[in-house]
Amino acid sequence: MRAERNTVAVGEETGPSSRTSWDFRFYLQDELLRRCRKNPSYSMRSFARVLKLDSSALSKILNGKRGISKRMLKRLGESLGLSPQEMVQFRPTHGNRAVENTRQRSFELLSLDTFQFISNWYYYGILSLMDVKAFVPNPKWIANALGVTISEVKIAVERLERLGLLEIQEDGSWLTKKKDLTTVGHEYTAPAFRALQKQVLEKALEALEEIPLERRDQSSMTMPIDSSRLPQAKERIKKFRRDLCNFLQSTGKLDQVYQLSVSLYPVSNLPTEG
Repeated sequence: MRAERNTVAVGEETGPSSRTSWDFRFYLQDELLRRCRKNPSYSMRSFARVLKLDSSALSKILNGKRGISKRMLKRLGESLGLSPQEMVQFRPTHGNRAVENTRQRSFELLSLDTFQFISNWYYYGILSLMDVKAFVPNPKWIANALGVTISEVKIAVERLERLGLLEIQEDGSWLTKKKDLTTVGHEYTAPAFRALQKQVLEKALEALEEIPLERRDQSSMTMPIDSSRLPQAKERIKKFRRDLCNFLQSTGKLDQVYQLSVSLYPVSNLPTEG
């Protein structure tokens, strides 16, 4: 999907895809966030105790300043109760050198590996927020603006920077490296795609309860259809998304970040004509 400014389009799930080995540090970041969401009082120090590490050493690993050797990878996996089969998907890392190597990649169309690392809605929220006039490049400000934790923002920013989607310049300002991102046309793993779409739907439910009607539009339609025309219907929905995005961004006066979710699904289970 092409659109003005910092736009992210997530397309239909097209089926399973093979998964390459990836940085164990990303898994540790996700596991820490998962535990913090489950228990708000959980801290990095608590996580370090589970991993039998010093908290400062864990901080350096999570920030990419310290690598993870094959031996340490095995030890950390055992501390988290991961089986040898589960550990096969991870690879050792080499600290800052691995970060620099990753930054050389190009991600105009999100690769499978990239999508799995940033399949939380607020990653795209941060990228979009950077185009808002009032944007402040500060984790606390972003956390308040998006309603997430500061830890989530810090990990997201570090990950976006590592993947070449965001650059923090010497003067402290932030620069978006890719303006148009899309997942449409790629085969993504079902868990990663479903996780993101589930979050989008959950945010829609929150908006239904908490956001005033004048600031949102949520509607639905139940209709009998010719299911053979679903491919054309999907193309019309895609065109609608693009047209609406261009319309809402055409003035250049960007002051909020909105999420658009369009759903079309069957509520009947009838045989279709051959």
